[in-house]
Amino acid sequence: MTSADISIVEIVFRLIPLLILLGTGAMGAIVVLNNLTAPSANMSFVRHIMTMDTTNMDQGTQWREIKSPFLHRAAYGSILVLEVAVTVLSLIGSYFLAINLGAGQVVWDEAKLFGYLGFLAALVVWFLIIQVVGAEWFVSWQSENWNAIRDSTRINLITLAGIIILRLA
Repeated sequence: MTSADISIVEIVFRLIPLLILLGTGAMGAIVVLNNLTAPSANMSFVRHIMTMDTTNMDQGTQWREIKSPFLHRAAYGSILVLEVAVTVLSLIGSYFLAINLGAGQVVWDEAKLFGYLGFLAALVVWFLIIQVVGAEWFVSWQSENWNAIRDSTRINLITLAGIIILRLA
């Protein structure tokens, strides 16, 4: 075997992060589609989180509320742009991984770049924005109806698994 020859076991192992990344891209595409075709529902989500109107109204945190419709739309638009980035980077990354499944390790490692960028963008959306800003800063974890902790945790765990497995592959 030469350095470019990869065993079938190695190719199968390389399929794991590829499938996670492809799933991330597909999920991102569906999220973007939903945000474009049902903007009022998704805008309501952003508005309720930023106005903090469904939390316990604790005066210790209520000063953080943002009532500006302009800022709600700006946040919604920014999140949508980042979700598009998750989609595009993950799908491009999936393509590069797929065409290099049987490549030697150096080429394979170079093919991972867009995959890492896709996973990074996913962490920005579902960890930094949803969990850190939404759940903690705007205390949306207190809301029964406008709370994305469970979904974002699931997405973040899959994303982290994808990063780790991609690194090991």
